[in-house]
Amino acid sequence: MAPELVTPESVGIDSGQIARVGEHLRKRYVDPGKIPGSIALVARHGRVCYLDVAGARDVERGTPMTEDTIVRVYSMTKPVTSVALMMLCERGLFSLDDPVHRYIPAWKKLRVRKAGSHPLFLTVPCERPMTIRDLFMHTSGLTYDFMHETNLDAAYRELGVGLPRRGYTLQQMIDQLAALPLEFSPGERWNYSLATDVLGYLIEVISGRSLPDFMREALFEPLGMTDTSFEIPPDKVGRLASCYERNLQKEMVLQDDCRDSHFAA
Repeated sequence: MAPELVTPESVGIDSGQIARVGEHLRKRYVDPGKIPGSIALVARHGRVCYLDVAGARDVERGTPMTEDTIVRVYSMTKPVTSVALMMLCERGLFSLDDPVHRYIPAWKKLRVRKAGSHPLFLTVPCERPMTIRDLFMHTSGLTYDFMHETNLDAAYRELGVGLPRRGYTLQQMIDQLAALPLEFSPGERWNYSLATDVLGYLIEVISGRSLPDFMREALFEPLGMTDTSFEIPPDKVGRLASCYERNLQKEMVLQDDCRDSHFAA
């Protein structure tokens, strides 16, 4: 269902100025083929005053983008996960400075990579335990498979640590990470990583609920986010957009087909 639109002027916004949002997306990104399509929505004081839809959600089949198209939010899941865990913090169920191993006992003896490669890493003890605050701040010592900077990144790729796929669980990721060293001692520096995935696991441990159930009950349903979930149910798959990426030649190529997406339930 399309949101009820009010005039931009009724909420103190100039119609001519706000129209430039959609024009910019079309001229700079959609029409040149840099992205397949776009949806732009502007709301003020809880009232939607601008909505623009352009391009396609499925280039291969020529399916146009629509107002109710479902798209992947990927790492925008991070702030949602962080808010969800902080709701439990507000209830007094944990402290930001609690050691992570209090909730993940298998992580009590994590070590830091000094040299070597998987499976023969040379490691040293952590200078201090990892805290939940470290996970929030990306100073935990964890990394990502796509960093392509160290042998630990390579180990993540080799073992599929954190890579989304059907049947892969947070518990499996936690167990894999327990068997690997950290890139650096917690708090030593910043590194974009799987830390927020671990926060999602902590939500399950602390709340006693699955991450999808907790997010749905605590956030999505109260906010009316009826199409937000980790998997797309069969009755909504037809609204899912395909996902594209750019190759080294800066060409847009299909990355996840909407008709066979691993996000489909």
